[in-house]
Amino acid sequence: MGVDLQAALGAFARRERVLVALDFDGVLAPIVADPEAARPLPAAARALTELAGRGSVHIALVSGRQLADLLRLADPPPRALLVGSHGAQVRRPGDGPDSGDALTLEPGERELLVRLGAELETISTGHPGTVVEHKPAAVVLHTRRADRQVAAAATALALAGPATWPGTHLTFGKEVVELSVLEATKGEALVRLRAELGLPAGFGGVLYVGDDVTDERAFAVLDDDSGDVTVKVGPGDTLARHRVDGPPEVAELLGLFLDLVVRPPG
Repeated sequence: MGVDLQAALGAFARRERVLVALDFDGVLAPIVADPEAARPLPAAARALTELAGRGSVHIALVSGRQLADLLRLADPPPRALLVGSHGAQVRRPGDGPDSGDALTLEPGERELLVRLGAELETISTGHPGTVVEHKPAAVVLHTRRADRQVAAAATALALAGPATWPGTHLTFGKEVVELSVLEATKGEALVRLRAELGLPAGFGGVLYVGDDVTDERAFAVLDDDSGDVTVKVGPGDTLARHRVDGPPEVAELLGLFLDLVVRPPG
């Protein structure tokens, strides 16, 4: 972990109230071939649980996964805020297990969702190794387990076809093409969360850790100069100021921040 990131965490820990928000896959949990096998690293899960017990620290998991899957796989602390489907679903502490799952779609949106799902299923059928995931307001073409040429061909068909249909909102991430009938981004979700928690833009106090291109929307609404902390996991161009290599380093980051909160520097 770089010296600059350690210094930023030290300053962040001295704030009276903070929001620690993280993506799940590739951040808390290593990327795995089977999405159902993803689990947070034990060290990261322990640190989050202890941080969630501090009254000054709010925890949020912000993921492209649908809310029910995020809740089941991440097993988050009870006080954690959960954001699923890139911001289309939100579950707050104290909400019931099904809260945030239901989305109200207009008839035209429901019809479009069915058409998008059918088209992606057709593409997937012709491209072995690809899988289609159906969400409450979106469908997702997963290509991670396909041959690289097959994955590229399936992605190209999705981007040239259903992704261009009127009313469709495209999210293009690592090995996924997500087509939604609602417009939602992690950045918009983060703006809403920080406002709810009394951490307005320019105030600072938000740490965000993400690894995917979809997380760049979150980095874009934060400001390190005002006291936010942005951390990119892994390689690639990014708007984040800091970078770590992978989930083990994220667990180390969370452990260091916990130590700073419990035993602030003199």
